[in-house]
Amino acid sequence: MSGPRRIVFVARHFAGESLRSARAITRLDNVELFGICEQAVETGNFRDVVYIADTHNLDQLLEAAKQLQQKHGPLNRIVTTYETLLEPVALTVEALGLEGMSVATVRRALNKSSLIATLREAGIGTARSQVCTDEAQARSFAHELGFPVVLKPLKGSGGLATWTIGDDSELNLALELTNPSHTHPLLVEEYLFGKEYSIDTITIANEPRFYSICSYQPSILSALQNPAIQWSCVMPRDIDDDIYQPLIAQGLDAVRALSVGDAMTHMEAFMTNGRVCFTDATLRPAGARIAPMLAFAHDMDPYLAWARTTLDGCFDGPWTRKYAVGTIFLRGSGSGTVESVTGFETVESELREAIVDFCRPRAGAVRASTYTGDGYITVRHPETLVVEDALDFIAQTIRINYSNSESSATLRDEWSKRLQYNRLYKPVWEIDSTLIM
Repeated sequence: MSGPRRIVFVARHFAGESLRSARAITRLDNVELFGICEQAVETGNFRDVVYIADTHNLDQLLEAAKQLQQKHGPLNRIVTTYETLLEPVALTVEALGLEGMSVATVRRALNKSSLIATLREAGIGTARSQVCTDEAQARSFAHELGFPVVLKPLKGSGGLATWTIGDDSELNLALELTNPSHTHPLLVEEYLFGKEYSIDTITIANEPRFYSICSYQPSILSALQNPAIQWSCVMPRDIDDDIYQPLIAQGLDAVRALSVGDAMTHMEAFMTNGRVCFTDATLRPAGARIAPMLAFAHDMDPYLAWARTTLDGCFDGPWTRKYAVGTIFLRGSGSGTVESVTGFETVESELREAIVDFCRPRAGAVRASTYTGDGYITVRHPETLVVEDALDFIAQTIRINYSNSESSATLRDEWSKRLQYNRLYKPVWEIDSTLIM
């Protein structure tokens, strides 16, 4: 194909980190950027944008791509950084005969049954689990494991579709809401105790060229269970410590086993009593502010790194890890809208030199539905312990007050809402953020 490469970026809406990823594409050599999305946006970075009602709908997505192709000529690539759009985009790519990540590759990582089978075959640690296609199977395996257990669909995003089940009454509710069947199977999984980590890679031709780890404090499931916890993610500076080596070794082997081609990957795992168990994987830049944290830790551009990896098949590192970085997500108990935030000025005064990024909870905003909360603060320092102490200080100092001090939602209400994870996960920084970076 002569002329510039025609690249289509797909997103539900272009904002925050997804917009940064799209803009990074325009920094590559010899490209024209096109878009497919659901909401009208400022299109200065795009030569053309097609709007559709549902970017998860394969027919609509394929028709939009064909419109761009008919209007502008043959397309080179179609890409996305949205986890739930990876499969529709891959299906569209294959239908049009374009180069790109295959449907088989996407499903191998994102379908939890396929992920577990691939990792186990490669000798990678996973939690005990069983795919259940009816209530009787699910009850039997849950009782075999013993409460608490974890229930999740084979596909999900942002942790929202994952439930911790503590007793038979919660199991009954979960099975009623999910109604497992052969067409909609359910994964029943061992509840893992210990510390939760993630490992991110830049992988070229199936070989990891760069990796980074984060620790979650506490685990995502704990944050989902307790909305008062101001959950944090810490990127330690020194990742050569012996304590991390089992996680890193198995994580890199897991990426190789998944045969991801050219991709940024993100995997989550627990470490407990020397045991490493991987629980989730995706083929995109990580959420939970991990991409910006990579920028602050290494003084590099993670969005350009994603574009170079995905579209050019190139790795521009290595980069020196100069800082430890941590982000705390500002949350609290209650419901309704944010009425006030206390302690923010104290934190700004005490930690001014360490704070590199923040999004202050906005008065009047509806309380967020995700564990990433109503705002965040990111700090960095050459010493990991200083970062951890700063996050503890923030957690003890900042309080969010909501219009209702207690949540009026029942467990049924909360779980029913979380089943809409495709539409629900919209972090506050995709809507309204004050970015220092």
